[in-house]
Amino acid sequence: MPSWSFLKDGAGILPASNMADPLRSSALEAVDLLVRESVQNSLDERRHDVERPVRIRFERRVVFGDDKKRIVDNLDLYELAERRRYFRSSHNWYSKGEEVLDEIENFDVGLPILVISDFYTNGLGGRWNRRGSTDDRFFNLVLSIGASLKWDDEQEDDHSMHALGSYGYGKMAFAINSDIRTIVYYSTFLPDDSTRNVSCRAMASAFLPPHEHSADTYAGQAYFGAESNEPQNPIMPLSDAEAHAWAEKLGLPARPDAETGATVAILASRTEIRDIVASCEKWWWPRRWDPDPDRRVEFEFIDDGNRMPDWDPLSRPQLASFIDCYKLLNAPGGAGEKRHCSDLTVSPRGLGKRTSGRLALQTTPKRSDEIADLTNNIALVRNGLVIGYDGNFAYNDENRPSVVGVFSPDPKPDTMQAFVFSEPPPHDKWEENSDRLRGKYGWGKDFIRLTKQRIKSATRDFQTRQMDEPDVEKTNAAEFLRKSLSRLFQPRGPRQPPPSRRRAFTIATTRSGRRRNGAHHEDFAVFRIGLSDHVDVQSVVADVRFSCKALADVDGSPRDYVPCEVENSGRIRRGDANATLTIELRQGETVDAEARARVHPQWKTIWDIEIVRKEG
Repeated sequence: MPSWSFLKDGAGILPASNMADPLRSSALEAVDLLVRESVQNSLDERRHDVERPVRIRFERRVVFGDDKKRIVDNLDLYELAERRRYFRSSHNWYSKGEEVLDEIENFDVGLPILVISDFYTNGLGGRWNRRGSTDDRFFNLVLSIGASLKWDDEQEDDHSMHALGSYGYGKMAFAINSDIRTIVYYSTFLPDDSTRNVSCRAMASAFLPPHEHSADTYAGQAYFGAESNEPQNPIMPLSDAEAHAWAEKLGLPARPDAETGATVAILASRTEIRDIVASCEKWWWPRRWDPDPDRRVEFEFIDDGNRMPDWDPLSRPQLASFIDCYKLLNAPGGAGEKRHCSDLTVSPRGLGKRTSGRLALQTTPKRSDEIADLTNNIALVRNGLVIGYDGNFAYNDENRPSVVGVFSPDPKPDTMQAFVFSEPPPHDKWEENSDRLRGKYGWGKDFIRLTKQRIKSATRDFQTRQMDEPDVEKTNAAEFLRKSLSRLFQPRGPRQPPPSRRRAFTIATTRSGRRRNGAHHEDFAVFRIGLSDHVDVQSVVADVRFSCKALADVDGSPRDYVPCEVENSGRIRRGDANATLTIELRQGETVDAEARARVHPQWKTIWDIEIVRKEG
């Protein structure tokens, strides 16, 4: 019978002081740590012999009654409830866990469970009881704590270049999203000698407060599985048929042996699916538009048995400009007047001149509630993950244009490794004072410091160039004198006011850019249209004509209008020279409409809008 084994003080790898908040150095929310680490773990383990992108499924459900009892019985959560009596009151970080365990035998109280499964990945194979290489995946994720091969300088493989996860702190990102700090692991993998020819494993772990019980002091780490008769690892995972049967009793989706991958169940998790979707979009959107299809990822979200819509980073206004910049990193040709893209070079001591990465920038509309949190930020992107949004590079005042940008390191191996080695365990920033970086590369501190300085100077130079210049009349000296002298001899009289330029309608662009739509590119713009305040009518019906003109094609030659379409509240109108939408405008209200036109990726275009009031 599987059972719990509690490690005595001194046997655990993780210091007791880190149990409460093992990733406390990060400013990220718990859900963001979970999404960043779990997704990277899966991406690191993509099977290269399978021509499919990694698929990751997040599923949340709340179990009651017999379903809850079956989980409590087969995971023996009664034992954890008994242990809580010995936890010191000073461990207030576990108060939510104690509340859950107080109700563990009340099956009318729901137990929320978050299940994360990946597919087309290696699964947790290798040796279960010791770490010798990155192939010992089960040990690296489940049994080793606070250490992984990604932190070992002597390991120079793909993990040292690309890994965020590599199972180093993944288990702790899972744990802090569980009120009772309890996680179940269930995995299928290809059998070999290192796995002792088994192809499936299952086990659970818990990270509890240190405590004393029966004259012994316990570190707080506990494992649930079969007895191993090994002093170092007294509990071993269930395997093959026994593992499948136990996972089924816990209600986990079955994993056929041929379908390699890992499933992680987080018990008593208050993390909501909507927050997971938002986090995937915020941190992993570069993978959606990665030019290498092998690096893309597919997500699936299920909430209480209902499949949620696919992730859509473009639906979030604060991300749209970053996505445009990311596409610009790989676009040929110049960036345009309001956009900038270039390589950044630095010369650190002991290395000489080197390209550190590529920076793309573009101006954005003035702040609004929808985008204010990321305005004037630069997204630092490495290997498809947004390491962080940094607001320290741009000017952040009302007198300068708002800007966003994306910086991505140069893909040369040692350049990329320098950025990886500069990152703390949560991988949420680049720190030039990282001990690990200095120990690996003598030039590393200068390299990261100078790169950040170059990002800052390039961003602020771009903002300064975008500031409005005063209008200066272009004329020759003779014309200037003629106009100046003629004014001296003209009769003086009352100055006439300039002609009125008050408009009946207001038009504002809330979002615009270029994006990929299937196999084609399209320009889009979202316009907000309304009646001006001074118009003395309550409502008016008008025809709004949208047109998109190609100012220059790929050869620089001007072109005519491009066929376009416009959408408002689900209504779509199409046209050749223009697309006309009939709308009713009311005083104090605005109407949003999105115009779209299929274009060549190197065209320069401009949108025109004409509003004509309908008679009657």
